[in-house]
Amino acid sequence: MLEIKITINDALQLLLERMKFELKMRQKLNRFAEESRLENLSFKELKSIVDASIFDTVFLLPIELIASETNLVSIISSTVHALSRILHREEFLLFNEKKAKRLIQPIVYHIKLQSNKNNFLNN
Repeated sequence: MLEIKITINDALQLLLERMKFELKMRQKLNRFAEESRLENLSFKELKSIVDASIFDTVFLLPIELIASETNLVSIISSTVHALSRILHREEFLLFNEKKAKRLIQPIVYHIKLQSNKNNFLNN
């Protein structure tokens, strides 16, 4: 098992930056009002932004880290728990490792499928 060494504070900063970017993109698409801020969104809206931000951030990682057995799920769940303190939303404390794994499982499956050693035979 590979251990990813990143502090929860650093992971939280990465997630918050991605969340702000995601909010700006949704504002440009007129899904949210221009004056919307992360702190003012409903939990449902905020959860969709968090899920998209986690998904995007994981996709930015090196393929070897995603496809290997790592502590990524633990880092994600701990970061979302820390997010509950920042955004004052206790609902994020219910986010567990099972939910984190379910969120990134499609990415892991896709990468493992594409990195299959016999994949070139189908071309």
